[in-house]
Amino acid sequence: MDDILPNAALLERSHAYWSQRAEEYSALHAASRHEALRDALRALLRDLMPHVEERPLRALDAGCGSGFMSLILAELGCDVTAVDFSEDMLAEAARNVARAGASGIELVHADVQHLSFDEGSFDFAVSRNVLWVLPDAAAAYAGIFRALGPGGVLVNLDANYGRAFNAAAEAGEEPVHPTQSAAQLRERNAIAADLPVTRAQRPAWDAGVLLGLGAQEVRCIRDAERLLGIDGGDRFSARASASERAALFVVSARK
Repeated sequence: MDDILPNAALLERSHAYWSQRAEEYSALHAASRHEALRDALRALLRDLMPHVEERPLRALDAGCGSGFMSLILAELGCDVTAVDFSEDMLAEAARNVARAGASGIELVHADVQHLSFDEGSFDFAVSRNVLWVLPDAAAAYAGIFRALGPGGVLVNLDANYGRAFNAAAEAGEEPVHPTQSAAQLRERNAIAADLPVTRAQRPAWDAGVLLGLGAQEVRCIRDAERLLGIDGGDRFSARASASERAALFVVSARK
């Protein structure tokens, strides 16, 4: 019981942080500078997604935020179930889906650490920049992987942002971001500072968890910035310190 209360309190704090960021986060991902990133992500997912005969691929967007990855999955022809714990983020996702005129996207309010989908519900699962801030990232992996059918593929795009933020704080560097205030950044750092996933060696930790869940194959791409054509500093601003430039990685696992 001692671990449940701190996690619940931290989850509530994280929910408040991400919910109040919903409109700003949505606008950030709709910016024209993300067009090249969308193209690169579309190509990456096309290469990693499994092949299914005679029906659309059933895809899960785990931690969909404002729907950035959900729309990419829909563009690739998937029937998408997009899950997020923030009602405000889901409202932004609904607006973005409507604005894009996209179809085949179902928005579901749920915590990715406690998914209840049946085994075999999905062929493909994607998560982007979500697990780094979860109190129980291993539980999220377990729930997502369980929901896949045999031959299904999970793709996680992430970075150990918490570790990078801790390093920046220890170096006395002020956090910077193009659209967040200093107070918001301090709250972000405080949420991530002591999470178990922040202390993990990633992506080796991710690969180990997925193999432990029974993955038949796990692949890691460590230099994801180059793959996706991203300047490491651009994720925060041109003034981002070296210690805040967490290295992006991609982990894919086949069930």
